Amino acid sequence: MWINVKPKNQGGGRQPKTPSAKFYDSGQLTLSHAAVAMLGDPRKVSVKVEPDLRRFRLYPATPQDGGAFALSGGGNSPHRLALSSVGKEYPQMVGAYRVVRIASGVECIQEDTDKAPGAADGDDYTW
Repeated sequence: MWINVKPKNQGGGRQPKTPSAKFYDSGQLTLSHAAVAMLGDPRKVSVKVEPDLRRFRLYPATPQDGGAFALSGGGNSPHRLALSSVGKEYPQMVGAYRVVRIASGVECIQEDTDKAPGAADGDDYTW
């Protein structure tokens, strides 16, 4: 008679963290595993930037996209994109981002910009 043996520690201790991203002045955009999972774990992504609102939009790339960025990293390190031209041209984009799902992709919203650009303290702004 065969006896089924199972490990005592069945894992489950590591829970996915909140989707997040960070953009460095070197032009490197790092994405958490949860953010990449929201995209469907693509190998390449298309990127759009809105510097005035300090936002990135990322979409899984299709074979017809000419100009998609390869996601490197993963495993024990965050996923990375090299966007050096964005870092040089738009230094205001440097910072931490929260990631939300949008139609067919994700949007990275800079965390310290809950107000409109140039809004006075105490002014609420709804996007």
